[in-house]
Amino acid sequence: MTGRAMGDLWWQPFEPVDTIEGVIQVVAPAELVSLRRAVLRDGRPDLPASHPSDDQPSTLHLGMITPEGALAGCVSVLEDPLPGFASLHLVLMAVDPDLRRRGVGRALVGAVQGSAGEAGRNVWAAARMTALEFYRALGFTVMGDVFTGGMDLPHRRVLWRSR
Repeated sequence: MTGRAMGDLWWQPFEPVDTIEGVIQVVAPAELVSLRRAVLRDGRPDLPASHPSDDQPSTLHLGMITPEGALAGCVSVLEDPLPGFASLHLVLMAVDPDLRRRGVGRALVGAVQGSAGEAGRNVWAAARMTALEFYRALGFTVMGDVFTGGMDLPHRRVLWRSR
């Protein structure tokens, strides 16, 4: 069992995490839309860069803020079960293209894993095929068949188990 009280949000408290590239902290979903749109929607204003669960209190929004105050990367985690496997869904992860391959994404997912692990929760995501090795390196298992996801790109589900 966890040390969280009944009725607490699964991710609280979330303490900021210092990294070489910046600080990972809880952010408002509105602060993420611009980076999400630029990275995940190829800058297209006609495509949504938000999620219907963005405003749910149980949704965790993390951003990595650089020492200069810029948003280096972001991720959101929803209570959205993959029945029989996981209760948390990692969505809309984006890293500033100029800061890729510096550990920003790895640190963000690690922060999610830390909070999910403390809560005894498993995490799943719909991963672009080009990101499967990234997720495998973080302990996720690839599962299921290829399907067409956002931006009409091929995806597969990935699963991380807290125990």
